[in-house]
Amino acid sequence: SQIGVSRGFLWQLITFQFIHGSFLHLLFNCWALYLFGRSIEESQGKAGFFRVYFLSGVAGGLLHVIIAWGLNGNSVPMLMVGASAGVYGLIAVFARLWPDTPLTMFPIPITIKVKHLFFILLAIAGLGLILSRGSGVSHAGHFGGAIAGLLYVYFAIEGKKMSFAMSSRPSLSKVRQVHPASKVGSVLKRVSRSSKNSSSLTEEEFITRKVDPILEKISAHGIHSLTESERKILESAPSRL
Repeated sequence: SQIGVSRGFLWQLITFQFIHGSFLHLLFNCWALYLFGRSIEESQGKAGFFRVYFLSGVAGGLLHVIIAWGLNGNSVPMLMVGASAGVYGLIAVFARLWPDTPLTMFPIPITIKVKHLFFILLAIAGLGLILSRGSGVSHAGHFGGAIAGLLYVYFAIEGKKMSFAMSSRPSLSKVRQVHPASKVGSVLKRVSRSSKNSSSLTEEEFITRKVDPILEKISAHGIHSLTESERKILESAPSRL
């Protein structure tokens, strides 16, 4: 509650996430944690999963405290319990990374893309934050958790990719240290015709504009992340050098 945090009980911003108001509340959050958290843990690792979950939970708790303080001050406590803020953060990250993943809702058998589900949940939380008072649902916590999840994607996940792309290009020797030369070489040694766009470039321009970005992608995400057009450019590289 805003009263507890204002008295210095800052640990409540963590502990409230492990307390639930009912068994159904706990069951739903556990289901959502498994449904969305599993893929995020596989993609970002356990540390990344916990960062998303707890940062979103804390952000949702802080927004709840701020709004509760604005509405009631220290006179009437507005309690918040449950893992929903963290879950909303996980849904936000999932919707950003895999937006077109279909999800079948139960008990009503409706299949919906995750990005559409997220927009609906975010709209409900936003409207509830503005219109709903005393409903027993912490729309502020949901909204704050969702926004924190989006910010995490932009700055912690996509921001790393952007900073990597803007950094100096690794040499081919560095790429081979990350990925065995046999894997990179097996692609480079395939011979095919170069594309029209690539054929008009000089050797140096071809390497700088075409090959180096692809080698960066291999270094960051592996050779299996290449698109068909990128593979064709690499296949044409031996004939250009």
